[in-house]
Amino acid sequence: MTKSLKLRTFFLFVFFLILFSILIGRLVWIQVVNAEKLSLAVERQTTADIIIRPQRGNIYDVNGNILACNVPAADVYASPKYIKDPEKASEELSKYLSISKEALFKVLSKKDLEWTVLERFVPMEKALSIKKLNIPGIYVEDTSMRNYPNGSMLSQVLGFTGVDGYGLYGLEYSLDRYLSGVPGREISLVDREGHKVGIPSKYYKPKEGEDVVLTVDSVIQAYTERAIKKAYEKYKPEDGITAIVMNPKTGEILAMANLPDFDPNDPQKVPSQEYWANPAVSSIYEPGSVFKVITAAAALDSAVVTPEEQFFDPGYYEVSGKKIRSWTVLGNITFSQAIEKSSDTVFIQVAERLGLDTFYKYIQAFGFGAPTGIELPGEASGMILPKDKVYPVDFATMSFGQGIAVTPIQMITAFSAVINGGDLMYPHIVKYIKSEGKIVKEFKPQVVRQVISKETSDTLRYILEKTVTEGTGQLAQVPGYRVGGKTGTTENYQKGKYTASFAGFAPVENPKIAVLVIVKNPTQGGHMGGEVAAPIAQEILKDTLTYYEAVRK
Repeated sequence: MTKSLKLRTFFLFVFFLILFSILIGRLVWIQVVNAEKLSLAVERQTTADIIIRPQRGNIYDVNGNILACNVPAADVYASPKYIKDPEKASEELSKYLSISKEALFKVLSKKDLEWTVLERFVPMEKALSIKKLNIPGIYVEDTSMRNYPNGSMLSQVLGFTGVDGYGLYGLEYSLDRYLSGVPGREISLVDREGHKVGIPSKYYKPKEGEDVVLTVDSVIQAYTERAIKKAYEKYKPEDGITAIVMNPKTGEILAMANLPDFDPNDPQKVPSQEYWANPAVSSIYEPGSVFKVITAAAALDSAVVTPEEQFFDPGYYEVSGKKIRSWTVLGNITFSQAIEKSSDTVFIQVAERLGLDTFYKYIQAFGFGAPTGIELPGEASGMILPKDKVYPVDFATMSFGQGIAVTPIQMITAFSAVINGGDLMYPHIVKYIKSEGKIVKEFKPQVVRQVISKETSDTLRYILEKTVTEGTGQLAQVPGYRVGGKTGTTENYQKGKYTASFAGFAPVENPKIAVLVIVKNPTQGGHMGGEVAAPIAQEILKDTLTYYEAVRK
């Protein structure tokens, strides 16, 4: 072999040696150094990681009737990289989804987008139609959507859920930690068109949500809603009606209703999001003469007055040089009659005897100025002037329920304490939480504190009965039953605008039901608590008492 040939052979050998070394190095890089990264890249292209939503817990009334549940639906997903014709797919899908063709095309054209949710809670009928399209890269996963079988009944109490299935308002929000459960997860292989292949490589089972049982009775709720709907048509109140029915001995809410309301199955169909709030716990108002029950309880319990003590009502009372006029001119009356006939003049005099410090001690003991702690969200605290900011005229008007703002739930809770023997109860609307048929958390009746003596409570029950039989609350009488109560009328800060209210209970000898009705700014048919609110309470009391009698039989 010539020298020249040997040289060429050597260089050729070196060339192939270098080439071989490069290939070996590349293989080592791929197989060893970069193996994990490339494996993940391949895995991302061939697997789908799907979150499995748990079944949300149901909400029941005290008798086991369903108030909120789940119905079959589907979530629609897309993997744009597998969609061959985004324009055609967009056109077909827009027929069944609440998304425009243009918006769909914009999403489905993103080839670098691995996975996206197109729409959740698609009704099953539409979901089945989407499945029949059999579009590669479009997936329909069976799920469920929230349903409220009774429509608007109890809407502001129940609230509703969002597109992600979590609670947004009402009990759906405040009890979400019980209702929502814990999501699961599924990791599956997919083929080149994105369809799942074989058994999931990993599967984490979701934990289903727990069920909630309320203290609310759907029958009493229906009576309450029917009564306020009739009144809404009759009185045309500018700012709505609120009614609460409570068991005064336990603090359990038997019914809670507001108008206007909404359908939680379609919560967006309202003129304003204000419709979603629950005025029974979130709105404040001046209670007017219903609050005289609190002043009377404080005065009798403190022994600064007796039921039969004589007073004189000339129709006004002078405080710090200012003449405060009463709506009554009653002349010589007893303190009991001052409650029955609702004399502002007498209550100013009694409050002066009581004194500001003692008065504040009682109104705070009755729970005013602080949330009650009911399980509903958005509860307001009410508004009470700081004691050092209260002038004599302020004190005088507070004695008969003006210059102080309370929530409806505070008012009926305090009123119940006056008539139940003197115990302030925690109001509650949840009876218990259950999981797989077993009770996991129970909300038992709980006493906050004793506010007045049993003797004071007994005395006031019978005085309040006379308010209904002989005084301002006569339209609340229920034939065959002894009913007690107190009317309230407050002129709001606009002339001619009134809040009419009534708090009542029955039977007087053993109260089982307490009712509070508030009508804000009625525009026709009257404006006084005795003529507007008392008849609504009468209808609720009558229907509920009749229902209780029927159940007992």
